[in-house]
Amino acid sequence: MSENPNSTQVTISKSFYDKMKQVSQRLGEAVSDRAIEIVSNAVDISPVDTGAFVESWQVNPRGDRTARSRSSAGRPRLPEGAKQAKREEEKARLIGRIESLDTENLDGLTITNRAPHIGFMNNNDRIKEPYKKPNDIFGVIRATLRDKYT
Repeated sequence: MSENPNSTQVTISKSFYDKMKQVSQRLGEAVSDRAIEIVSNAVDISPVDTGAFVESWQVNPRGDRTARSRSSAGRPRLPEGAKQAKREEEKARLIGRIESLDTENLDGLTITNRAPHIGFMNNNDRIKEPYKKPNDIFGVIRATLRDKYT
């Protein structure tokens, strides 16, 4: 029997599937790494007075509407020395959340902040530059992250 000169055969071996799995794993790791970088920057540029705003950052799989909202009402102001420690604590929480997710199989991540006092922060004279320009703290954070990552 002679071969048909118009036919084509493609063989896909197990090693191909192994390589595709490696690519998928590396892609998931890259997504995690980028998400960690983004939340770290978001926390670093967030103002800290009582700590409630940085505690309100949340990372969820895309489509998960779970929100985190911490109020500053009744909370004492943090001393200057404790503000960076609060940022580091919240970064560790967010990084732990990212690392707990199966980013290889997710359709994406969302990073949200539902602090109920954002409006107050925008109109508070205690808030110093660069957080008060243009009178929209969350907008400044969003614009900074957008400019850096898109």
